[in-house]
Amino acid sequence: MKIHKIGGIDIGSNAVRLLVNTIIPGETYKDAILQKTAYLRLPLRLGGDVFKYNEIRKEKADMLVRVMEIFSDLLKFYGVTDFRACATSASRDAKNGQEIIDRVKNEIGLKIDVIDGIEESMLLYETNKYNLPEGKTFLSADLGGGSLQLTLFEGDVMIWTHSYKIGTVRILSNSVDNNEYLKLDKKLKNITSQYKDIKLIGSGGNINKISKILSDKTIKYDDLKELQHKLNELTVEERILKYNLRNDRADVIIPALDIYSRILKITDNNKIYVPKIGLADGIIRKIYEQKNI
Repeated sequence: MKIHKIGGIDIGSNAVRLLVNTIIPGETYKDAILQKTAYLRLPLRLGGDVFKYNEIRKEKADMLVRVMEIFSDLLKFYGVTDFRACATSASRDAKNGQEIIDRVKNEIGLKIDVIDGIEESMLLYETNKYNLPEGKTFLSADLGGGSLQLTLFEGDVMIWTHSYKIGTVRILSNSVDNNEYLKLDKKLKNITSQYKDIKLIGSGGNINKISKILSDKTIKYDDLKELQHKLNELTVEERILKYNLRNDRADVIIPALDIYSRILKITDNNKIYVPKIGLADGIIRKIYEQKNI
C-alpha cells in the first residue's frame, strides 16, 4: 500500500491556510483515511483591502508573496506529491488580483487558481458528501470573509448551489449590497417550502470557533443567540481575553453569528451541525479522487 501526501491551500478574504493530509487508501474513496499531517493558518486579511479599495495594496501583496513562499517550502518539507492552491472572494474581486497571482507564479513558481463561488461550493461538497447519512436533505452553509456558499444536497447528490457576496469581512467593510440579503432570504424560504426537515451544516473558521466555544459540534439556536448576546456586550479586546480569540477572529465572529442565526431562523431550524471542515479539506479530497490514488 502506497501512502501519499496531498496539500491544499486556501487563500481566503480573512486568512490564508495550508493543510497537508497523509492519504491512507481504503477499499473505496469513502473508506480512505485522510490524516492531518500539517496545518498552518496565517491572518492575512486580503478582504480588508479589496472590499474598501477594490484592490490588494502593496503591503498585503508583498505579504501574500512571502506567505506563499513559506507554504511552498512546507510542501517540499513534507514531501507533498500533489497540491492545489485556490484563491476565493477577495482575489476574484480585486482589480489587480490576476497581477498578484502572476507575481507569485513568476517569483516562487507556485500556481494559484482563482475559483468562483460555484467551484468553491463544489469543493466543500466533496468533503461533506462522504460523511453524512443517506436519504436525508442537507443545506450546507460555508461563511467566509468575502462570501457565503450555500449547497443543497441529498446523500451524495447535489441539488443546488450558489455563492452570495455576503461575508464577515465584507460586512465589517459595509460592502454588502442589501439585495444580496433579500436574495438569500427569498431562496432560504423557497428551499424550506420545497424540502421538509432539512438538516443544516456549517463550515468555515467562524462556525468552527463558535462550535469550540460552545464545546459541541451540534449548535442549538438558543445557544447561538446567547453567545451572540454575550459577545456583543464585550469589546474586541475583552472577547480576545475571555474567549481566547485571535485578534482577526474577535471582530468577524459577530457578523458570523448574525448570518448563521438568520439562516437558522428563516429555515425554522433549531440546530446546525459543524463537521469542522473547510475549503482546504475539499481541495485535498478532490485531488485524491482525480488522481485515483
